[in-house]
Amino acid sequence: MRAVMEKKPSSLGGHILPRHLLPPRRVIIIATLFVAGLFLTCLRLAAARCDESHGGGQRRYCGFRSSSSSSSSSSSSSRHNDDAFPAAAVFSEKNEQERQQECAAFPDTSRVLLVMKTGASEAYARLPTQILTSLQCVSDYLFYSDMQQSVAGHLVRDSLDTVLASVRLTNKDFDIYHRQRACDADQAACNKGYDVGQEAWNLDKYKNIHMAEKTYAQKPDYDWYMFVDADTYVAWPTLMPWLDQLDAEKKHYLGSVAYVANFPFGHGGSGYLVSQAAMRHMFRGRSGVANRWDEYITGQCCGDFAFSYALNNETGVGVEQSWPTLNGEKPYTLPYGARAWCQPIVTMHHVNPEEVAEIWSLEVASNFSHPMRIRDLYHAFIERKLRPVRNDWDNLSETTSYLNASAYHYSESEVKQAKKGELSALERMAHLSFEDCRRACQSVASCVQYHFRNGICSFSDTVRHGKPTKPEKPEHEAQWQHRSGWMVKRIENWVRAHDDCGQEVTYPVKDGGWLT
Repeated sequence: MRAVMEKKPSSLGGHILPRHLLPPRRVIIIATLFVAGLFLTCLRLAAARCDESHGGGQRRYCGFRSSSSSSSSSSSSSRHNDDAFPAAAVFSEKNEQERQQECAAFPDTSRVLLVMKTGASEAYARLPTQILTSLQCVSDYLFYSDMQQSVAGHLVRDSLDTVLASVRLTNKDFDIYHRQRACDADQAACNKGYDVGQEAWNLDKYKNIHMAEKTYAQKPDYDWYMFVDADTYVAWPTLMPWLDQLDAEKKHYLGSVAYVANFPFGHGGSGYLVSQAAMRHMFRGRSGVANRWDEYITGQCCGDFAFSYALNNETGVGVEQSWPTLNGEKPYTLPYGARAWCQPIVTMHHVNPEEVAEIWSLEVASNFSHPMRIRDLYHAFIERKLRPVRNDWDNLSETTSYLNASAYHYSESEVKQAKKGELSALERMAHLSFEDCRRACQSVASCVQYHFRNGICSFSDTVRHGKPTKPEKPEHEAQWQHRSGWMVKRIENWVRAHDDCGQEVTYPVKDGGWLT
Protein backbone atom coordinates (compact mmCIF):
# COMPACT_ATOMS: atom_id res chain seq x y z
CA MET A 1 0.00 0.00 0.00
CA ARG A 2 1.45 3.37 -1.02
CA ALA A 3 2.18 5.76 1.84
CA VAL A 4 0.72 9.25 1.51
CA MET A 5 2.61 12.24 2.93
CA GLU A 6 0.25 15.11 3.71
CA LYS A 7 1.70 18.60 3.64
CA LYS A 8 0.67 20.53 6.76
CA PRO A 9 2.07 23.89 7.82
CA SER A 10 3.88 23.87 11.14
CA SER A 11 5.46 26.44 13.40
CA LEU A 12 8.82 25.42 11.87
CA GLY A 13 7.75 26.44 8.38
CA GLY A 14 8.26 22.91 6.93
CA HIS A 15 6.09 19.79 6.77
CA ILE A 16 5.25 17.16 9.32
CA LEU A 17 6.56 13.73 8.29
CA PRO A 18 4.64 10.52 8.86
CA ARG A 19 5.22 9.37 12.40
CA HIS A 20 6.82 6.03 11.39
CA LEU A 21 9.71 7.94 9.77
CA LEU A 22 10.59 9.81 13.01
CA PRO A 23 12.03 8.46 16.26
CA PRO A 24 9.70 9.00 19.24
CA ARG A 25 12.05 11.56 20.88
CA ARG A 26 12.04 13.79 17.80
CA VAL A 27 8.25 13.61 17.64
CA ILE A 28 8.07 14.91 21.20
CA ILE A 29 10.54 17.74 20.53
CA ILE A 30 8.71 18.89 17.39
CA ALA A 31 5.33 18.74 19.11
CA THR A 32 6.67 20.76 22.04
CA LEU A 33 8.10 23.42 19.75
CA PHE A 34 4.80 23.54 17.81
CA VAL A 35 2.75 24.17 20.96
CA ALA A 36 5.25 26.71 22.30
CA GLY A 37 5.14 28.59 19.02
CA LEU A 38 1.36 28.79 19.09
CA PHE A 39 1.42 30.01 22.68
CA LEU A 40 3.94 32.77 21.96
CA THR A 41 1.98 33.83 18.90
CA CYS A 42 -1.21 34.15 20.98
CA LEU A 43 0.64 36.24 23.57
CA ARG A 44 1.96 38.58 20.90
CA LEU A 45 -1.51 38.99 19.39
CA ALA A 46 -3.03 39.72 22.80
CA ALA A 47 -0.34 42.29 23.55
CA ALA A 48 -0.90 43.92 20.19
CA ARG A 49 -4.64 44.22 20.89
CA CYS A 50 -3.95 45.74 24.31
CA ASP A 51 -1.69 48.35 22.71
CA GLU A 52 -4.35 49.50 20.27
CA SER A 53 -5.82 52.88 21.09
CA HIS A 54 -9.36 52.79 22.39
CA GLY A 55 -11.86 55.53 23.11
CA GLY A 56 -9.94 58.69 22.36
CA GLY A 57 -6.45 57.26 22.66
CA GLN A 58 -6.97 55.41 25.92
CA ARG A 59 -5.14 52.09 26.20
CA ARG A 60 -7.41 49.04 26.08
CA TYR A 61 -7.74 47.47 29.53
CA CYS A 62 -6.27 43.95 29.66
CA GLY A 63 -5.90 43.13 33.34
CA PHE A 64 -7.91 42.95 36.56
CA ARG A 65 -9.60 45.88 38.18
CA SER A 66 -7.95 47.54 41.10
CA SER A 67 -9.89 47.52 44.34
CA SER A 68 -10.64 51.20 43.95
CA SER A 69 -12.45 50.74 40.66
CA SER A 70 -14.37 47.60 41.51
CA SER A 71 -16.37 49.00 44.39
CA SER A 72 -19.17 50.03 42.07
CA SER A 73 -19.98 50.55 38.44
CA SER A 74 -22.54 53.28 38.85
CA SER A 75 -22.09 57.02 38.80
CA SER A 76 -20.38 58.77 41.69
CA SER A 77 -22.55 59.83 44.60
CA SER A 78 -21.90 60.53 48.26
CA ARG A 79 -24.64 58.01 49.08
CA HIS A 80 -23.59 55.52 46.43
CA ASN A 81 -23.37 51.77 46.81
CA ASP A 82 -20.58 51.18 49.32
CA ASP A 83 -21.03 47.44 49.56
CA ALA A 84 -19.19 46.07 46.55
CA PHE A 85 -16.41 43.60 47.27
CA PRO A 86 -12.95 45.00 46.43
CA ALA A 87 -11.71 41.59 45.30
CA ALA A 88 -14.01 41.60 42.28
CA ALA A 89 -12.25 40.82 39.02
CA VAL A 90 -13.08 42.22 35.63
CA PHE A 91 -16.79 41.71 34.96
CA SER A 92 -17.19 43.73 31.80
CA GLU A 93 -15.07 44.60 28.79
CA LYS A 94 -16.16 48.20 29.23
CA ASN A 95 -13.60 50.53 30.74
CA GLU A 96 -14.54 53.49 32.89
CA GLN A 97 -14.46 55.94 30.00
CA GLU A 98 -16.87 53.81 27.96
CA ARG A 99 -19.20 53.52 30.94
CA GLN A 100 -19.19 57.26 31.49
CA GLN A 101 -19.89 57.89 27.81
CA GLU A 102 -22.83 55.47 27.83
CA CYS A 103 -24.25 57.01 31.02
CA ALA A 104 -23.62 60.65 30.08
CA ALA A 105 -27.21 61.29 28.98
CA PHE A 106 -28.75 59.04 31.65
CA PRO A 107 -31.12 60.92 33.99
CA ASP A 108 -30.11 61.91 37.50
CA THR A 109 -31.47 59.19 39.79
CA SER A 110 -29.95 60.51 43.02
CA ARG A 111 -33.37 61.02 44.65
CA VAL A 112 -34.32 57.34 44.24
CA LEU A 113 -32.99 54.22 45.92
CA LEU A 114 -33.55 51.03 43.93
CA VAL A 115 -34.11 47.95 46.10
CA MET A 116 -33.87 44.72 44.09
CA LYS A 117 -35.09 41.41 45.51
CA THR A 118 -33.67 38.07 44.42
CA GLY A 119 -32.96 34.57 45.79
CA ALA A 120 -29.76 32.62 46.29
CA SER A 121 -30.90 30.03 43.76
CA GLU A 122 -31.22 32.64 40.99
CA ALA A 123 -28.97 35.57 41.91
CA TYR A 124 -26.06 34.57 39.68
CA ALA A 125 -28.38 34.14 36.71
CA ARG A 126 -30.26 37.43 37.06
CA LEU A 127 -28.12 40.10 38.69
CA PRO A 128 -25.09 40.23 36.35
CA THR A 129 -27.04 41.53 33.36
CA GLN A 130 -28.75 44.13 35.54
CA ILE A 131 -25.34 45.28 36.78
CA LEU A 132 -23.98 45.48 33.23
CA THR A 133 -26.89 47.52 31.87
CA SER A 134 -28.94 50.20 33.63
CA LEU A 135 -27.43 49.74 37.09
CA GLN A 136 -24.06 50.95 35.82
CA CYS A 137 -25.72 54.38 35.48
CA VAL A 138 -28.01 54.35 38.54
CA SER A 139 -26.83 56.41 41.52
CA ASP A 140 -27.54 53.88 44.26
CA TYR A 141 -29.12 50.49 44.77
CA LEU A 142 -29.33 47.59 47.21
CA PHE A 143 -29.68 43.85 46.58
CA TYR A 144 -31.64 41.66 49.01
CA SER A 145 -31.99 37.89 48.99
CA ASP A 146 -32.47 34.92 51.29
CA MET A 147 -28.72 34.56 51.82
CA GLN A 148 -25.74 36.89 51.89
CA GLN A 149 -23.67 36.49 48.73
CA SER A 150 -21.24 38.34 46.50
CA VAL A 151 -22.32 38.60 42.86
CA ALA A 152 -19.90 40.26 40.45
CA GLY A 153 -18.33 42.04 43.40
CA HIS A 154 -21.62 43.39 44.73
CA LEU A 155 -23.00 42.58 48.15
CA VAL A 156 -26.33 40.76 48.22
CA ARG A 157 -27.83 41.07 51.69
CA ASP A 158 -29.73 38.47 53.67
CA SER A 159 -33.20 39.91 54.24
CA LEU A 160 -34.32 37.07 56.51
CA ASP A 161 -31.70 36.95 59.27
CA THR A 162 -33.91 39.12 61.49
CA VAL A 163 -37.10 37.06 61.10
CA LEU A 164 -38.34 35.88 64.49
CA ALA A 165 -36.53 32.73 65.60
CA SER A 166 -39.89 31.16 66.44
CA VAL A 167 -40.79 31.43 62.75
CA ARG A 168 -37.37 30.92 61.19
CA LEU A 169 -36.41 27.80 63.16
CA THR A 170 -39.72 25.92 63.26
CA ASN A 171 -41.29 26.61 59.86
CA LYS A 172 -40.79 24.30 56.87
CA ASP A 173 -40.87 27.38 54.64
CA PHE A 174 -37.32 27.98 55.89
CA ASP A 175 -35.91 24.55 54.96
CA ILE A 176 -34.21 25.95 51.85
CA TYR A 177 -32.91 28.91 53.87
CA HIS A 178 -31.10 26.64 56.33
CA ARG A 179 -29.87 24.30 53.58
CA GLN A 180 -28.39 27.20 51.61
CA ARG A 181 -26.53 28.56 54.64
CA ALA A 182 -25.12 25.12 55.47
CA CYS A 183 -24.04 24.42 51.89
CA ASP A 184 -20.30 23.74 51.52
CA ALA A 185 -20.47 23.52 47.72
CA ASP A 186 -22.26 25.51 45.04
CA GLN A 187 -25.97 26.12 45.65
CA ALA A 188 -27.01 24.14 42.57
CA ALA A 189 -25.31 21.05 43.99
CA CYS A 190 -26.84 21.47 47.44
CA ASN A 191 -30.32 22.04 45.99
CA LYS A 192 -30.20 19.10 43.58
CA GLY A 193 -33.19 16.82 44.02
CA TYR A 194 -35.32 19.47 45.73
CA ASP A 195 -38.21 21.45 44.28
CA VAL A 196 -36.23 24.67 44.48
CA GLY A 197 -38.78 26.75 42.60
CA GLN A 198 -41.56 25.94 45.05
CA GLU A 199 -39.31 26.19 48.09
CA ALA A 200 -37.99 29.59 46.99
CA TRP A 201 -41.55 30.79 46.40
CA ASN A 202 -42.64 29.67 49.88
CA LEU A 203 -39.71 31.53 51.44
CA ASP A 204 -39.98 34.67 49.34
CA LYS A 205 -43.05 36.08 51.11
CA TYR A 206 -41.06 36.78 54.30
CA LYS A 207 -38.66 39.18 52.55
CA ASN A 208 -40.64 42.27 51.60
CA ILE A 209 -41.35 43.91 54.95
CA HIS A 210 -37.93 43.02 56.37
CA MET A 211 -36.02 44.39 53.41
CA ALA A 212 -38.05 47.62 53.52
CA GLU A 213 -37.25 48.02 57.22
CA LYS A 214 -33.55 47.25 56.69
CA THR A 215 -33.40 49.62 53.73
CA TYR A 216 -34.85 52.56 55.65
CA ALA A 217 -32.61 51.89 58.65
CA GLN A 218 -29.52 51.98 56.45
CA LYS A 219 -30.49 54.69 53.95
CA PRO A 220 -33.30 56.87 55.33
CA ASP A 221 -32.73 60.02 53.27
CA TYR A 222 -34.10 59.20 49.82
CA ASP A 223 -37.20 60.82 48.38
CA TRP A 224 -38.35 57.57 46.78
CA TYR A 225 -37.80 53.85 47.31
CA MET A 226 -38.32 51.65 44.26
CA PHE A 227 -38.85 47.96 45.09
CA VAL A 228 -38.49 45.48 42.22
CA ASP A 229 -37.62 41.85 41.51
CA ALA A 230 -34.36 40.82 39.87
CA ASP A 231 -36.25 39.93 36.68
CA THR A 232 -37.83 43.39 36.45
CA TYR A 233 -36.60 46.01 34.00
CA VAL A 234 -36.79 49.66 35.10
CA ALA A 235 -36.91 52.38 32.42
CA TRP A 236 -35.35 55.28 34.32
CA PRO A 237 -35.81 57.94 31.59
CA THR A 238 -39.54 57.25 31.96
CA LEU A 239 -39.58 57.06 35.75
CA MET A 240 -37.78 60.29 36.60
CA PRO A 241 -40.15 62.70 34.77
CA TRP A 242 -43.04 60.97 36.55
CA LEU A 243 -41.48 61.54 39.97
CA ASP A 244 -41.08 65.22 39.08
CA GLN A 245 -44.90 65.39 39.15
CA LEU A 246 -45.14 63.80 42.61
CA ASP A 247 -44.39 65.08 46.10
CA ALA A 248 -42.27 62.68 48.14
CA GLU A 249 -43.46 64.41 51.31
CA LYS A 250 -46.92 63.04 50.65
CA LYS A 251 -47.64 59.42 51.52
CA HIS A 252 -47.50 57.62 48.20
CA TYR A 253 -47.50 53.88 47.50
CA LEU A 254 -47.71 53.34 43.74
CA GLY A 255 -48.18 49.93 42.13
CA SER A 256 -49.92 47.76 39.59
CA VAL A 257 -52.93 46.70 41.62
CA ALA A 258 -53.68 43.05 42.29
CA TYR A 259 -55.99 41.55 44.90
CA VAL A 260 -55.98 38.93 47.63
CA ALA A 261 -59.44 38.40 49.14
CA ASN A 262 -60.52 41.80 47.78
CA PHE A 263 -57.58 43.58 49.44
CA PRO A 264 -55.54 45.63 46.92
CA PHE A 265 -51.75 45.55 46.79
CA GLY A 266 -48.96 46.54 44.44
CA HIS A 267 -47.78 43.55 42.44
CA GLY A 268 -44.14 42.97 43.39
CA GLY A 269 -42.93 41.84 39.98
CA SER A 270 -44.26 45.05 38.44
CA GLY A 271 -42.41 46.99 41.10
CA TYR A 272 -43.84 49.47 43.58
CA LEU A 273 -42.76 52.96 44.62
CA VAL A 274 -42.96 54.19 48.21
CA SER A 275 -42.40 57.85 49.08
CA GLN A 276 -40.19 59.19 51.85
CA ALA A 277 -43.27 60.25 53.82
CA ALA A 278 -44.80 56.76 53.74
CA MET A 279 -41.53 55.00 54.63
CA ARG A 280 -40.86 57.49 57.43
CA HIS A 281 -44.31 56.99 58.93
CA MET A 282 -43.87 53.23 58.90
CA PHE A 283 -40.30 52.89 60.17
CA ARG A 284 -38.75 56.02 61.70
CA GLY A 285 -38.37 55.76 65.47
CA ARG A 286 -40.11 52.39 65.52
CA SER A 287 -38.32 49.10 66.13
CA GLY A 288 -39.40 45.57 65.26
CA VAL A 289 -42.03 46.59 62.72
CA ALA A 290 -41.28 43.64 60.43
CA ASN A 291 -41.21 41.18 63.33
CA ARG A 292 -44.77 42.14 64.25
CA TRP A 293 -45.85 40.61 60.95
CA ASP A 294 -43.72 37.45 60.82
CA GLU A 295 -46.33 35.15 62.37
CA TYR A 296 -49.08 36.65 60.21
CA ILE A 297 -47.12 36.02 57.01
CA THR A 298 -46.88 32.27 57.66
CA GLY A 299 -50.53 31.99 56.65
CA GLN A 300 -50.38 34.33 53.64
CA CYS A 301 -49.55 33.80 49.99
CA CYS A 302 -47.19 36.55 49.06
CA GLY A 303 -44.77 39.14 50.32
CA ASP A 304 -46.04 41.98 48.15
CA PHE A 305 -49.52 41.49 49.60
CA ALA A 306 -48.09 41.29 53.13
CA PHE A 307 -46.19 44.57 52.65
CA SER A 308 -49.33 46.34 51.42
CA TYR A 309 -51.42 44.97 54.29
CA ALA A 310 -48.82 45.95 56.88
CA LEU A 311 -48.32 49.43 55.37
CA ASN A 312 -52.05 50.04 55.39
CA ASN A 313 -52.42 48.88 58.99
CA GLU A 314 -49.35 50.75 60.24
CA THR A 315 -49.90 54.03 58.35
CA GLY A 316 -53.31 53.99 56.66
CA VAL A 317 -51.64 54.27 53.24
CA GLY A 318 -53.19 52.28 50.38
CA VAL A 319 -51.89 51.43 46.94
CA GLU A 320 -52.53 53.86 44.05
CA GLN A 321 -53.23 52.18 40.71
CA SER A 322 -50.31 52.80 38.36
CA TRP A 323 -50.91 50.23 35.61
CA PRO A 324 -49.93 50.09 32.77
CA THR A 325 -46.95 52.31 33.61
CA LEU A 326 -45.89 49.83 36.28
CA ASN A 327 -46.37 46.61 34.37
CA GLY A 328 -46.15 42.88 34.98
CA GLU A 329 -45.69 42.03 31.31
CA LYS A 330 -42.75 42.39 28.92
CA PRO A 331 -42.47 43.29 25.20
CA TYR A 332 -43.43 39.82 23.93
CA THR A 333 -46.42 39.41 26.28
CA LEU A 334 -47.78 42.96 26.54
CA PRO A 335 -51.37 43.35 25.25
CA TYR A 336 -50.93 46.19 22.75
CA GLY A 337 -54.15 48.13 22.26
CA ALA A 338 -56.07 51.23 23.27
CA ARG A 339 -55.39 50.76 27.01
CA ALA A 340 -51.69 50.05 26.47
CA TRP A 341 -50.27 52.10 23.62
CA CYS A 342 -49.46 55.79 24.19
CA GLN A 343 -49.07 55.27 27.94
CA PRO A 344 -45.54 55.52 29.39
CA ILE A 345 -43.98 52.33 30.72
CA VAL A 346 -41.56 52.25 33.65
CA THR A 347 -41.32 48.55 34.54
CA MET A 348 -41.55 45.19 32.81
CA HIS A 349 -41.53 41.82 34.58
CA HIS A 350 -40.25 38.31 33.79
CA VAL A 351 -37.52 39.69 31.55
CA ASN A 352 -34.66 37.26 31.05
CA PRO A 353 -31.05 38.48 30.70
CA GLU A 354 -31.29 38.55 26.89
CA GLU A 355 -34.41 40.71 27.06
CA VAL A 356 -32.84 43.04 29.64
CA ALA A 357 -29.95 43.61 27.25
CA GLU A 358 -32.30 44.18 24.29
CA ILE A 359 -34.44 46.76 26.09
CA TRP A 360 -31.32 48.49 27.40
CA SER A 361 -29.95 48.68 23.84
CA LEU A 362 -33.21 50.33 22.76
CA GLU A 363 -32.83 52.96 25.48
CA VAL A 364 -29.16 53.54 24.68
CA ALA A 365 -30.02 54.02 21.00
CA SER A 366 -32.49 56.75 21.99
CA ASN A 367 -29.78 58.39 24.12
CA PHE A 368 -32.26 58.31 27.04
CA SER A 369 -33.80 61.40 25.47
CA HIS A 370 -37.49 60.73 26.10
CA PRO A 371 -39.86 58.58 28.15
CA MET A 372 -40.59 55.18 26.67
CA ARG A 373 -44.16 54.54 25.57
CA ILE A 374 -45.69 51.09 25.21
CA ARG A 375 -46.03 51.85 21.51
CA ASP A 376 -42.24 52.07 21.23
CA LEU A 377 -41.90 48.47 22.40
CA TYR A 378 -44.38 47.29 19.77
CA HIS A 379 -42.39 48.92 16.97
CA ALA A 380 -39.05 47.68 18.31
CA PHE A 381 -39.95 44.10 19.21
CA ILE A 382 -43.24 42.99 17.64
CA GLU A 383 -43.96 44.78 14.37
CA ARG A 384 -41.25 43.12 12.29
CA LYS A 385 -42.20 39.67 13.61
CA LEU A 386 -45.90 39.94 12.84
CA ARG A 387 -47.14 37.20 10.51
CA PRO A 388 -50.52 35.62 9.67
CA VAL A 389 -49.95 32.17 11.21
CA ARG A 390 -47.56 30.45 13.60
CA ASN A 391 -47.73 26.76 14.42
CA ASP A 392 -46.53 25.47 17.79
CA TRP A 393 -47.13 28.94 19.20
CA ASP A 394 -49.33 30.46 21.90
CA ASN A 395 -50.14 34.13 21.26
CA LEU A 396 -51.98 34.42 24.59
CA SER A 397 -55.37 35.27 23.09
CA GLU A 398 -57.81 35.47 25.99
CA THR A 399 -60.50 38.11 25.45
CA THR A 400 -63.14 35.48 24.74
CA SER A 401 -63.32 31.86 23.65
CA TYR A 402 -65.59 29.33 21.97
CA LEU A 403 -65.95 25.64 22.76
CA ASN A 404 -68.44 22.80 22.83
CA ALA A 405 -68.68 21.94 26.52
CA SER A 406 -70.38 18.61 25.80
CA ALA A 407 -67.60 17.41 23.47
CA TYR A 408 -64.84 17.30 26.06
CA HIS A 409 -64.29 17.67 29.80
CA TYR A 410 -63.00 21.23 30.03
CA SER A 411 -61.84 22.95 33.20
CA GLU A 412 -64.17 25.23 35.11
CA SER A 413 -62.17 28.31 34.08
CA GLU A 414 -62.27 27.31 30.40
CA VAL A 415 -66.03 26.87 30.49
CA LYS A 416 -66.47 30.14 32.40
CA GLN A 417 -64.44 32.10 29.84
CA ALA A 418 -66.42 30.76 26.87
CA LYS A 419 -68.79 33.21 25.26
CA LYS A 420 -72.43 32.68 26.18
CA GLY A 421 -75.65 33.92 24.70
CA GLU A 422 -76.45 34.55 21.06
CA LEU A 423 -73.69 33.52 18.65
CA SER A 424 -73.39 34.07 14.93
CA ALA A 425 -73.22 31.08 12.60
CA LEU A 426 -69.45 31.46 12.26
CA GLU A 427 -69.00 31.82 16.02
CA ARG A 428 -70.95 28.59 16.58
CA MET A 429 -68.45 26.78 14.33
CA ALA A 430 -65.30 28.46 15.70
CA HIS A 431 -64.34 25.51 17.93
CA LEU A 432 -64.33 22.97 15.08
CA SER A 433 -60.91 23.73 13.57
CA PHE A 434 -58.16 26.30 13.23
CA GLU A 435 -59.63 27.51 9.92
CA ASP A 436 -63.09 27.83 11.45
CA CYS A 437 -61.53 29.81 14.29
CA ARG A 438 -59.84 32.14 11.77
CA ARG A 439 -63.08 32.73 9.86
CA ALA A 440 -64.94 33.51 13.08
CA CYS A 441 -62.27 35.99 14.13
CA GLN A 442 -62.44 37.64 10.73
CA SER A 443 -66.18 38.11 11.19
CA VAL A 444 -65.79 39.97 14.50
CA ALA A 445 -64.57 43.53 13.96
CA SER A 446 -62.71 43.78 17.27
CA CYS A 447 -60.78 40.51 16.84
CA VAL A 448 -57.13 41.05 15.88
CA GLN A 449 -55.72 37.63 16.73
CA TYR A 450 -56.83 34.10 17.60
CA HIS A 451 -55.54 30.82 18.99
CA PHE A 452 -56.76 27.23 18.58
CA ARG A 453 -56.07 24.11 20.65
CA ASN A 454 -58.07 21.17 21.97
CA GLY A 455 -61.36 22.36 20.50
CA ILE A 456 -61.05 25.83 22.04
CA CYS A 457 -60.95 28.89 19.80
CA SER A 458 -59.80 32.02 21.64
CA PHE A 459 -60.01 35.62 20.40
CA SER A 460 -58.22 38.76 21.49
CA ASP A 461 -58.90 42.44 20.85
CA THR A 462 -55.29 43.33 21.69
CA VAL A 463 -52.07 42.33 19.94
CA ARG A 464 -49.75 39.96 21.77
CA HIS A 465 -46.72 38.16 20.39
CA GLY A 466 -46.67 35.28 22.85
CA LYS A 467 -44.21 32.41 22.88
CA PRO A 468 -43.34 29.14 21.13
CA THR A 469 -44.65 25.88 22.51
CA LYS A 470 -43.19 22.40 22.43
CA PRO A 471 -44.22 20.56 19.23
CA GLU A 472 -46.65 17.72 19.78
CA LYS A 473 -46.10 14.20 18.50
CA PRO A 474 -47.73 13.69 15.07
CA GLU A 475 -50.46 11.50 16.52
CA HIS A 476 -51.42 14.26 19.00
CA GLU A 477 -51.13 17.30 16.74
CA ALA A 478 -54.76 17.47 15.65
CA GLN A 479 -55.99 17.93 19.22
CA TRP A 480 -53.13 19.38 21.23
CA GLN A 481 -51.00 21.50 18.90
CA HIS A 482 -50.96 25.23 19.68
CA ARG A 483 -51.79 27.25 16.56
CA SER A 484 -51.96 31.04 16.49
CA GLY A 485 -53.05 33.59 13.93
CA TRP A 486 -53.10 37.37 13.52
CA MET A 487 -55.22 39.67 11.37
CA VAL A 488 -52.15 41.46 10.03
CA LYS A 489 -53.88 44.04 7.81
CA ARG A 490 -56.37 44.86 10.56
CA ILE A 491 -53.51 45.37 13.01
CA GLU A 492 -51.49 47.51 10.59
CA ASN A 493 -54.49 49.74 9.95
CA TRP A 494 -55.10 50.18 13.68
CA VAL A 495 -51.45 51.06 14.31
CA ARG A 496 -51.43 53.69 11.56
CA ALA A 497 -54.58 55.27 12.96
CA HIS A 498 -53.26 55.45 16.55
CA ASP A 499 -49.52 55.91 16.17
CA ASP A 500 -49.50 59.66 16.77
CA CYS A 501 -49.45 60.01 20.55
CA GLY A 502 -48.69 63.71 20.63
CA GLN A 503 -46.00 65.37 22.73
CA GLU A 504 -47.55 65.17 26.19
CA VAL A 505 -46.83 62.06 28.25
CA THR A 506 -49.64 61.27 30.68
CA TYR A 507 -48.73 59.36 33.83
CA PRO A 508 -51.29 57.37 35.85
CA VAL A 509 -50.92 59.33 39.10
CA LYS A 510 -49.86 62.89 39.87
CA ASP A 511 -50.25 65.12 42.88
CA GLY A 512 -53.39 67.20 42.71
CA GLY A 513 -55.62 64.41 41.44
CA TRP A 514 -55.85 61.15 39.54
CA LEU A 515 -55.30 60.98 35.81
CA THR A 516 -57.69 58.54 34.20
